[in-house]
Amino acid sequence: MTILDRASQLLQETEAKLRGLVSDAATSGDYASVVQIASWARTLSELMGRKSPERIRSGVPASQRSGAKGPKQISLSKRGQRSYPLFFRHDDQVVRIAWSKSEKKEYRHKAAYSILKVLAKSMAEKGSDGHVFATEQFLPVRDAQNGEVPNYQAYVGISLFKQAGLIDQHGRQGYSIPRLADFKDAVEAVWKKLPELQDNK
Repeated sequence: MTILDRASQLLQETEAKLRGLVSDAATSGDYASVVQIASWARTLSELMGRKSPERIRSGVPASQRSGAKGPKQISLSKRGQRSYPLFFRHDDQVVRIAWSKSEKKEYRHKAAYSILKVLAKSMAEKGSDGHVFATEQFLPVRDAQNGEVPNYQAYVGISLFKQAGLIDQHGRQGYSIPRLADFKDAVEAVWKKLPELQDNK
């Protein structure tokens, strides 16, 4: 094993340990740490995608070599460079960056933080006593002016809550909130810990 191989293995082991800590932080209710540690793990994942020994030796990813039976370019984009979805904060908005399998490119959805707070309130009302509640029970969400919020904006929040460990999904049955008493404060903590998005095209 070369030094480069050993370095790559060390990165992989560190990323795995960080992801384990993400789970520990979510279990203990330390949601601010969930976002920060997940960000570090994602950075390591991106480093491995750019600097993996196989790519350095050949100069070309295995999936793009002639005759190679590796994953398609879309998989390389997801696993080798970025781990989707990504969440950022821009002014008063949450920005969710995801990967479109059909169009083979990134897309962005945005939702105001005020919408996330309304969503959290609505979900908390339906999730009392640890109940599992279906999406239809809290969507559509209505804003402060009683206007109907587009569902894609609500799903920005749902996706963020899931990634941060604030809610659990139970297949098609719906969601539950494991720590209801801390839920609203946890949403605010996760919001404050989101990295700032500099390029908001």
